[in-house]
This record gives sequence, C-alpha cells and structure tokens, in this order.
Amino acid sequence: MSKRSDQKKARRRKRRAGRDEAWVPARVVEQLEIASDLEEFDAKLTERGWWFNEDEEDSGDDTGVAWYWPPSEAEVADEDEAVNVTVVLLTPEDGGETAHVVLVGTSDDYQFNLDELFEHLDVIEAYRHGDPPPVF
Repeated sequence: MSKRSDQKKARRRKRRAGRDEAWVPARVVEQLEIASDLEEFDAKLTERGWWFNEDEEDSGDDTGVAWYWPPSEAEVADEDEAVNVTVVLLTPEDGGETAHVVLVGTSDDYQFNLDELFEHLDVIEAYRHGDPPPVF
C-alpha cells in the first residue's frame, strides 16, 4: 500500500472514532431533555415554597412526582376522598406534560399544561380549605 492510502485510512478512522464518541442515541437525548425540563420545573416550584415529595411510598414511578403547598395544609374531615394539602402531580401517563392539581379539602383533579400552571399558580397558592373553588 502507498503512504497516501495509509494516511487516508488513518484520517477516516480518526473521523469515525470522533463521530462514534460524540454520537448519543435519540432515546438517551430524549431522556436527558425530560430530566432537564423536570429539574427546571422543580426549581420554579421550590423557589416559591413548594415541597417536593421525596417519600418513595407515596410517590413511586407508577404515580409520578408530587409537590405540596405547605401553607394550604388543613384538617380535612374525609381524608379518604379529599387531600389535606394542595398538591401538584406529574404522571408518567401524561409524559410529565400535564400538571394535575388537587386543592386542599377536595378530590377534584384540575389539569393544566406546564405553562398554564404557572399562569394560575398565584390563585392555586391562595386557595384555602373552605374557600369557594377558583374558576380557571
């Protein structure tokens, strides 16, 4: 083989090695984007005072991830049907793109896309057990 041919092959191997090293499967890229979006969502809520539910029993992969609004916590007569604190829940069924909001003292599931949630968050945070339900 000629010296030129060897040099050409070496350059080709170097390009391939660089390309293979930088290649990330689309599935992994999608998971990284979801994780980044979730981290940003969490930061926005926790900066406002929401608590992330870290309890594995209450919030597993089947249920999704939840945040609680501590100032809303109240004694609720029927805790089997109604929640005792306002909660925001993201579920795997929705791909984490729909925020489920259950207000303290209710079992109603208000659903918002993530941008809409932040548009209504002041009203959600202001709601207290016994208040008339907000209109969204």
